[in-house]
Amino acid sequence: MATEAIKLILGKGEPLIGRLMLYDSLRMSFRDVRIRKDPQCELCGESPTITELIDYQAFCTVELPSLVVKPAHQEVDPRAVEISAADLKGVLASGKHVTLLDVREPHEWDINRIEPARLTPLSNFEQFIPELNPEEDIYLYCYKGKRSMTALQQLKDRGFKHLHSLAGGIDRWAEEVDPNMPRY
Repeated sequence: MATEAIKLILGKGEPLIGRLMLYDSLRMSFRDVRIRKDPQCELCGESPTITELIDYQAFCTVELPSLVVKPAHQEVDPRAVEISAADLKGVLASGKHVTLLDVREPHEWDINRIEPARLTPLSNFEQFIPELNPEEDIYLYCYKGKRSMTALQQLKDRGFKHLHSLAGGIDRWAEEVDPNMPRY
């Protein structure tokens, strides 16, 4: 993709518009894959809603003093429910039975995950709630911590009490606990 950006900037060569070039270094082979444009895409679809660059770090990071919740809910104090990566590692190593939920989307799950997590994407988190035991310790994580706090609030609203969110998400886990884990 970096080569494609350079070709577009220089206005030289044939860009791979509508195609993706896959390179397999073990077989020394290339494959051209056609990609259809998604008409519902928020960035390039028929009615784009993303029209400028966003600050990804600000978008995906929980800011402790200003957690936004719906007025009907009691506000969650993130300092009371967040757990550090090192502490979560200790909990998992202890052998104590806990429920670990990854609220990222499937394409993120395919990149990396913390075992023995269960994928429960925030986009359809409501459907997983009836399967959870409100008496168990539940640990949630996402990429940076914002989505897991949203899921935590949904559980808290339904009477779950033993809830924890991984501070800094799987990105912090990869940085502090498992530096060999792929990051994105």
